[in-house]
Amino acid sequence: MTARERSSPRRPIAGRQQRGDRTRELLIDETVRCIREEGFSAASTRHIVERAGVSWGVIQHHFGDRDGLLTAVIEDAVDCLITSLESLSDPALVIDTEQLVRATWEAFANPKAMAGLEILIATKELRSGFDQKHMERLFAALASLSRRFDTGGNREHAAALGMLLWTTPVAMMIAETFATLPLPVEDAQKAIAGLIDRHR
Repeated sequence: MTARERSSPRRPIAGRQQRGDRTRELLIDETVRCIREEGFSAASTRHIVERAGVSWGVIQHHFGDRDGLLTAVIEDAVDCLITSLESLSDPALVIDTEQLVRATWEAFANPKAMAGLEILIATKELRSGFDQKHMERLFAALASLSRRFDTGGNREHAAALGMLLWTTPVAMMIAETFATLPLPVEDAQKAIAGLIDRHR
């Protein structure tokens, strides 16, 4: 070891790891903001690098390439969505149907989920290469949420109500990607809650 090596301060590995995690999150969050503000077509690597104030090498280090970054956005969005859905499917949670509809809607309509959906719509190659474990976890969380409606032992009926619960906000998310103004959702949420209550 040289005198210079002995005298130079050593950064703790944990500190580097935390900085790396923060940088990775910054890039994911900036990509989400870019897609939500400007659309998927604006989310070029060059533009994301400019917005985040980092170099191309930082994206290469953390994600490999643009597809790796976009995949990380989708995975992060799915992880957040799964966490929300799992908390809503907890049988100990006392919640009325309208609150459940609103909370499910919020889980799907958060910026990460919206950006993830927009990426999946725009990129066929990422859809086919997406990690199936994430999708399996997502469908398990959705099935668990549907079981909230399985009061009479009719699982098919409960599954249909659960599908209504989550496909409606997904359809609204798709509509929002084309709308110029935010779409009002309160009436739609009340209508879905009323429909679910009538058919439970």
